[in-house]
Amino acid sequence: MVWPFGGSKNDTESSAPAPVTSNEPLVVDRAPTTSDSSAAPSGSPELPTFLSSEAFDVSKLHPLAGLDKGLEALDLEDDALSDLPGSKGFLPSRGWSDDLCYGSGTMYMGGLALGGAYGFAEGLRQSPANAPAKLKLNSVLNAVTRRGPYLGNSAGILAISYNVFNGLFDAYRSYHDAYNSVGAGIITGILFRSTKGIKPMAISGALMGTAAGVWSYLTSAI
Repeated sequence: MVWPFGGSKNDTESSAPAPVTSNEPLVVDRAPTTSDSSAAPSGSPELPTFLSSEAFDVSKLHPLAGLDKGLEALDLEDDALSDLPGSKGFLPSRGWSDDLCYGSGTMYMGGLALGGAYGFAEGLRQSPANAPAKLKLNSVLNAVTRRGPYLGNSAGILAISYNVFNGLFDAYRSYHDAYNSVGAGIITGILFRSTKGIKPMAISGALMGTAAGVWSYLTSAI
């Protein structure tokens, strides 16, 4: 009998697989998987020597990475310190604008905290001993909100004026030293109390000049 597509019945029967008649287990060839370590090709590339060694050196990852200089969290060009002579010390400066921002913010927060603490003690002292808790709380809050902002604003204004005059003296003399700080402190104190008379102006200027001189000496000596 002739089957379609050029084949015969005898050819089809002879090409079919013979049934398994023995009791022996059927063995199926299994292709090696990637998890078998022995099945890995012999020509696979090996790890570089510096990766497999115990003393791993990160500077060898790439010659242009600059890892041999140490890892840094931030490496910004704006963080370059000021190159003005005499500006290096315990708190190195990055420029007068940086000192202006940090100085005014620090002095404002310090004055606010100090004034709030003083107002807290004043409110407790002024309230009667047998007064109710609500009356004591109201007295404390009034004193804190009166003393804290006043001292914080005053300290912030002093810091801004001092840093502006100090920066002007540094730019004019092209050098940063204690004389610039003392001069800036004296002028700042005089202007701060300029509406109160000659004596308050002299006292304020002397106090600010002394404080600026002590601060400049401490930052340069440490």
